[in-house]
Amino acid sequence: MLTQQYSARQRRALNQVWAAAGEYGFEPLFLALDAQGSPDFYMNFVVGLVHKWYGEEMPRRLFAAWLGDARQPALDDLAWLALENAAYEKELPGRPALEEMRREHARQFFEGEYKLSRQEWMAKNQLVYSMQAARWQDVLGRRGKLLTPWEQGLYRALRCPGSLTADQLEEAIRQIARCYLGFTGEIRGRSSLKLHFSDRWAPLLTKLLPTEMVRTDELTVGRSAGPGQDGLIRAAKGLRSQLRSRQEPESDRQYIESCFGRCLYTPPQMALIEQRRCTGNHLGCHLWFSAGFPSPEKARSAASRRLAEQAEAQREENQKAFARDIALNQSAILRLSGQIQNCLLVHQQPGEGRGRQGRLQSARVWRQPVVGDCRVFTHPEPDPRPGFAVDLLLDASASRLHCQKLIAAQGYILSESLSRCGVPVRVSSFCSLRGYTVIRVLKEYADKAGSRRIFGYFAAGWNRDGLALRGMGELLSQAPAQKHLLILLTDASPNDSRKIPPDGRIPLSREYGGKAGVEDAADEVRALRRQGVRVAAVFMGPGASAPDAELIFGRDLVRISRIDQLASAAGRLIQHQIQELSG
Repeated sequence: MLTQQYSARQRRALNQVWAAAGEYGFEPLFLALDAQGSPDFYMNFVVGLVHKWYGEEMPRRLFAAWLGDARQPALDDLAWLALENAAYEKELPGRPALEEMRREHARQFFEGEYKLSRQEWMAKNQLVYSMQAARWQDVLGRRGKLLTPWEQGLYRALRCPGSLTADQLEEAIRQIARCYLGFTGEIRGRSSLKLHFSDRWAPLLTKLLPTEMVRTDELTVGRSAGPGQDGLIRAAKGLRSQLRSRQEPESDRQYIESCFGRCLYTPPQMALIEQRRCTGNHLGCHLWFSAGFPSPEKARSAASRRLAEQAEAQREENQKAFARDIALNQSAILRLSGQIQNCLLVHQQPGEGRGRQGRLQSARVWRQPVVGDCRVFTHPEPDPRPGFAVDLLLDASASRLHCQKLIAAQGYILSESLSRCGVPVRVSSFCSLRGYTVIRVLKEYADKAGSRRIFGYFAAGWNRDGLALRGMGELLSQAPAQKHLLILLTDASPNDSRKIPPDGRIPLSREYGGKAGVEDAADEVRALRRQGVRVAAVFMGPGASAPDAELIFGRDLVRISRIDQLASAAGRLIQHQIQELSG
């Protein structure tokens, strides 16, 4: 076994498994890591105990039975709850200290809840979570939330006794999979059943039914993306693929290109851009600018082909959702464009056009005899010409999976309203994965197709907000006006898989998220403002993130919770920015 294929933390977890098993050198199917990547001592001990008491073949056979099934993450987690109880009861008579180890793990489970609740992207299958919470509440002797009769039956079934043999335990877990998750042994893909509910019913149904939202470094569009990177993860393939992706920058670049299309810049240009932008907190990260849309024909791998198909399906869903509420959306466009136009009439000075009559412009007289240009006169234009350009930047990370259609509609309404008033507007989205922060241009300033391409918006991956803002600084240098307004549609929750590297002040690397991520995003907003860019935000996120949004954007922020609030809220924000830009 090649332990050098694992990181230092993963090797520590491996040693914990070996110590519990009393056997060294075998490669376990699973290792237990927490959300920060640190070894989970008790669960790694359980993995070793399962190997000790039930051997190697039974667990391999059991987990291989549903490998690749759409329900695999839930089946894995529920199986480990059953194995944990059996292995605990088997080992406890000869190791009394195991009881306190188990209680400490239960306490850590509920302490970790507070961290997870601040990171919306964490996967939480509600059925699995209910079973885990009930298990650890019992261990601590606490009274947990009430379970339904069906859930109580599942919970009792998962308390597999230590008296079972390996074959009996395997059969008990397979019976649980059949009775409670409908797994009959036939592998079922994720696309076998799709149910679409209106926005009115979706929040209720996601509370009543098992749901899952996972963020990984493999890009997937939809409500569910696959196994996460915390908890019990498959060691043999999961960890090695993680490490390989970090050691093979060329394959990562090809993966990003296959998912998002070719870069807008040449490799030498990108090298210079990254030299300027990927520094400090973002040292070792990469940028990617694309105006493309993933195509199944050009995709290099099955994963990127699947992404292209899912992205196309999401585009269709975005368009259908917009069409269903067409009256409301058109009304929002009319009201918002009217507010913007009125503000422009008040604060913008009439522009001057060139022509064959009007006021003679002496500096241009020479053009008539030399180049035959008779337009040497100027005349006032009746309509004001905006002296600024607007960029809309849409957060496209996995935390927005549940509201993709709403964000696409918001982007379209804002873009269309500004365009009707003659304001140059560009719309982009951003997300991060495999160390790349991707800025995808959905609509250019002079896009003849209008704003329809915005419906190609989809959410997936992470969000390194600070580096995305640096990337926008690069794009803004090419805007068709000297004055710029950048508006973000965001939930103000920066999070990325790549850590902040150590520096002279802080000698250790830090997670890019929480306070560090918010502070980094706030620093980049201030940097753009020092360059003369007006930065504002439309915030639509949980109330707990509102203070972070205020820290990042200050007073240039409006908060909405429904689409019918967009026109009035964004109208006030844009009017204020126009006043400032005209001052």
